Amino acid sequence: MLQHNIVVIGSLNYDILVQQDRLPEIGETFTGNELMLMPGGKGANQAVQCAKLGLNVNMVGCVGNDIYGSELIKSLNENGVSVDNISQRGKTSGIGIVQILESGDYCSTIIKGANYLISEPDIHDGLFSDRPLLILQSEIPDRVVERAISVARRHDCQILLNNAPAREISPQALSQVDLLVVNETEASFMSKTAVTSVKEAMTCAAALQQKVNGRVIITLGEKGAVLSGDAGARHYPAVFCPDVVDTTGAGDSFIGGIAYCLVNNIDLEEAIPFAAKISSCSIQKYGGQSSFPMLPDVAHALTQNRQRLFG
Repeated sequence: MLQHNIVVIGSLNYDILVQQDRLPEIGETFTGNELMLMPGGKGANQAVQCAKLGLNVNMVGCVGNDIYGSELIKSLNENGVSVDNISQRGKTSGIGIVQILESGDYCSTIIKGANYLISEPDIHDGLFSDRPLLILQSEIPDRVVERAISVARRHDCQILLNNAPAREISPQALSQVDLLVVNETEASFMSKTAVTSVKEAMTCAAALQQKVNGRVIITLGEKGAVLSGDAGARHYPAVFCPDVVDTTGAGDSFIGGIAYCLVNNIDLEEAIPFAAKISSCSIQKYGGQSSFPMLPDVAHALTQNRQRLFG
């Protein structure tokens, strides 16, 4: 029986991407430039990036009994992600409608679909018997997320929570999270304070760290990322990328890089620049999963970071 380094419990969405010069005004009909259809969802994206980095990944979630659900399962299979714990329920899969602007920035609307048909009985002890790293996001019911945290903690698993899109997490569940990863918007929501600068992010990360069991990372896009850990808060500059095409899935790609390092006992001091490099590769192509790099594409970045840090 294959042991899994990673269990991802989360969303699977079929993405409809529209590339356009700008967003329309209220009441305006605006012409887009290109339409793209591809598998996505924060959970599935993170699972695929982990698998592309050579990890054994078990995805837990739900898709609909439609053509989109079949395509989502097929994509995970093709990328080496175990789909044994993906169920087909209901008529409609989750859908992501993504508008990609000329700058590479994006905005999106998510249709919940089958993602909200995953239930607490789907989260059982057998998922965690080999003490895998658990990765969670917030595109599935909150009661399922909190159930997963509770069961994983019984098995002494590491727990990585990407609270995206941001929502309220009970203090008890949050206190069991080993690594919280959020962007500046999500950090603002969780802390009820503005996070618009590196300084504010460092203050916010330190405050959020008091609520979790371990450490906090706040990603800041082109401003890099902030880590709050045992040694206090530290800022990591972004990896320069001159050819930004589409930032869809960049945060999920970053999570995959962090997960790779956690499973391989690589400290977050090395992990964050490595994950940033992976994320920078993903934004040079359209889409999410298809743009994610393989381990041979980015392994040199980890070697370079170690040489820089340790000589």
